[in-house]
Amino acid sequence: MKTIAIANPAGGVGKTTLAHAIAVAASEFGKKTLLIDLDPAGSLTFRLGFENPRLTITDYLTGTNISAENLAATSERFDFIAADSRLITNLEEGALASLLQGLPKNYDLIVLDIAPSLTQSLKLALTVADHIFVPIDASLHSLRGLFQLRAITEIQVTAVATGVVDIAAAPVLDVSLIYSSEIEGLAHGNVSVLTAAKESEVAESYRSATYSILEILGLE
Repeated sequence: MKTIAIANPAGGVGKTTLAHAIAVAASEFGKKTLLIDLDPAGSLTFRLGFENPRLTITDYLTGTNISAENLAATSERFDFIAADSRLITNLEEGALASLLQGLPKNYDLIVLDIAPSLTQSLKLALTVADHIFVPIDASLHSLRGLFQLRAITEIQVTAVATGVVDIAAAPVLDVSLIYSSEIEGLAHGNVSVLTAAKESEVAESYRSATYSILEILGLE
């Protein structure tokens, strides 16, 4: 099992879209995948239609036992754990590691969608992540977030660029994502671009990026 964090302290760089797309593409490639929302704002939770979950990641991190039935199976063939605003409270540092070790199902890949900040969400992720993937574009805003992450962790960090980004200060995934206005519209729907526009160049760019990520993780 490999665990990756999709993170950038800079908001608005496509972090949640990337986390969702990786979960879908990895499932398409036959990998058993669990996507976990670790953002107290719950953007991914709302996007997937789980805005009123009976149990959330906070419940599991504070002692509630998790069963296979509690792992929401999505129409896009990955499992999901929702977030809530209580993630801003103090949690034990090893809580997420304990949760992942005790999952009732076996997964090839766990994808963590991290809050756009240097706060508890990221702190938890850094205790379990094998690799951090950072969505960036050509803006100084997104690049600053990448540099912040590299400064606070020894975990390998790889940037995932949308469009052409000229940067020599960090490893960049060998596949660039394609931006399209349809991505903006899908932020208000329940499925990713890989499902809604599966034959599009945009969808294929996310699939290709995911395959490269699986190669890096040794899961190809």
